[in-house]
Amino acid sequence: MDILYDILLILHVAAAIVGIGPAFVFPIVGKSAKTGSQLRFVFSLLQKINKFPKTGGITLIVTGILLMVIGKTGLSLLWLNLSLLLFIVIEVIIIGFVEPGMKKVGQLVAASEGEEIPAGYTALTGKIAPLEATVLVLTLIIVVLMVIKPTM
Repeated sequence: MDILYDILLILHVAAAIVGIGPAFVFPIVGKSAKTGSQLRFVFSLLQKINKFPKTGGITLIVTGILLMVIGKTGLSLLWLNLSLLLFIVIEVIIIGFVEPGMKKVGQLVAASEGEEIPAGYTALTGKIAPLEATVLVLTLIIVVLMVIKPTM
């Protein structure tokens, strides 16, 4: 059992890196574009990278649940329950608000031509930015909980 637990733990940590890492990069990369062509390139790149958080998130949930079962912790640990709750909140924010907003931004960017940043881009991304910041803060809280494992 120990080797299986260790393998799952390694997969869980790797999934966290793969799944969470891009989320911290997205806002920086998105803001780096200064021309229309740069913006179109950035969004084509972000569409490709966006597969990593989705795959990482699914892997995190599956390996996390398996670790809980194998480790026989179930839902007995408050820090673990809080981490799960925050992860669910993050997914609701991303799936319910960030992704639909980014879809609109992506359509606006894809339909644009020339070197001007499309009209409305700043307003749309301005609505998404606080949601992304919230997701990043909640993600950091989860990471702290997972590392410190406080006995509350």
